[in-house]
This record gives sequence, C-alpha cells and structure tokens, in this order.
Amino acid sequence: MKRAVLVGIVVLVAGGAAVVGAADKGTVTAASELKWVDNPAMKGAKQAVLWGDPAKGPYGVLKSIPGGTMMGLHTHSNAQKAIVVSGTVEFNMDGEAKKELTAGSFVSIPAAAAHDVTCKPGADCVYFEESMGAADFKAVKK
Repeated sequence: MKRAVLVGIVVLVAGGAAVVGAADKGTVTAASELKWVDNPAMKGAKQAVLWGDPAKGPYGVLKSIPGGTMMGLHTHSNAQKAIVVSGTVEFNMDGEAKKELTAGSFVSIPAAAAHDVTCKPGADCVYFEESMGAADFKAVKK
C-alpha cells in the first residue's frame, strides 16, 4: 500500500488557519493569533506571514488588499500560486480575458508573466499566496 506524504499543506477554514508540516512539530495558528502588518509593496495592503520570509526567500502568506485597489499590469521574479479566501478579484494574464475570482479560486503565475489584478469594490480581498522565492512587484509600462 502506498502512503501519501503531505508537506506544507495549508488549511483555511472559517475562523482560523492551520499550517501543517511547516516545522518538525507542526504549527497551528488561530485567525485571532495572526500578526497582520503593512505590506511594504502596496499602500493600504496588509499581510500575515505564515512561514518563511517574503523579503528573502520561500514563503506562505495571507494578504489583504482594500476593495477598489487596482494593481495594474505587473510581473514577479518568482512563480507564485494564490487562492482567494474572500472578496472578488478581477484577474487576467496579459492579453487574456479578465476573470472574476471568488473564494476558493486558484491562480498559478509563472515567473516574469505579466498579469493584472483588481480587488473589486465592496469588500477587501484576502488571498493566500506562496512562492519558492522572494516576493517582488515590477510594474509593466505599456
């Protein structure tokens, strides 16, 4: 019988977040224990680092951006994966049609892929993001 090995699983549930496999003994963090801080990349945005360090290397982080925020076309040096937790995100890869992403929606962004993100007005957008490299934001000028 084969056994599946699950490493770095993030479980997001109403009222809390649990990170399994982030340390030898694991880590469990209730939503009330998250340390939300200003996101240096965007005015008004907040983030709660779950593991790693977004400024230096691999990480997992919850991010919150205010409703109505338009990030504009941009890229990142490293590939990113994200899951929408709440709010409605309008997302598109450069040249593709925009999609409205709601809770549970997933996006995988290759390194250097130009994309555009808007948090629709009405509610802040919260999403989980992870990357195997440091976070950055490079605006694309057209």
